[in-house]
Amino acid sequence: MFLIAMPDKVEIFRRMSGPYNLDTYFLVCRQTGESVIIDPGDDVLTVIDFIEKKKITPTKLLHTHGHADQFFSTAIFKQTHNIPSCLHAQDNLFFKDPEVREETHRLVGLPPPYPADIELVHKDKVSFGRQSLSVIHTPGHTPGSVCFLWENHLFTGDALFAGEAGRTDLPGGNLSQLISSIRDRIMVLDKTTIIHPGHHHAGSSTQSTLEKEIRDNIYITDFILDT
Repeated sequence: MFLIAMPDKVEIFRRMSGPYNLDTYFLVCRQTGESVIIDPGDDVLTVIDFIEKKKITPTKLLHTHGHADQFFSTAIFKQTHNIPSCLHAQDNLFFKDPEVREETHRLVGLPPPYPADIELVHKDKVSFGRQSLSVIHTPGHTPGSVCFLWENHLFTGDALFAGEAGRTDLPGGNLSQLISSIRDRIMVLDKTTIIHPGHHHAGSSTQSTLEKEIRDNIYITDFILDT
């Protein structure tokens, strides 16, 4: 587990795991020790060991979208800690469809997760201790993809990576929607915003800034700025 930021109010940890190089994030309120876990895809025993050593109290499991890799440890973790899982309402509905579930399982090799306990919508506030995250709906990778914003830290899931963006060829993916989400929901943020992607691949950065992505990300330079 890597400590990647320690502002006055919140400690931010990241751990990469699994065959998809999924990045799981822990945001911990420094005053109370309460935390949220974004995309809990790591081995659940590793997560529990980390929480116990840090004396963290997790309060919610947040999912940037409804693909199975974002939920790898959710079911067991819910059993051990009895906390709710949260997903945008559109993904919660979309991945309940039997045909969508079957096609997603066939293409991804994993079934979509079970329904979430709490449905999120755009501009929701998710509290942990004395802090809160803002929910930004960024459809395109899936209908209910979201980013989570805490101050100038943006956790983008598969909406935006360092230098690229999430695929749109899976059920519910839509390239035009993804480009609109990046342009209208992400690029309008402060240019100093720190980007924490949901995955990073070999040779790519584990984090970036919005300013750098506007300059270098092909989804911005070719699809938005070059039109």
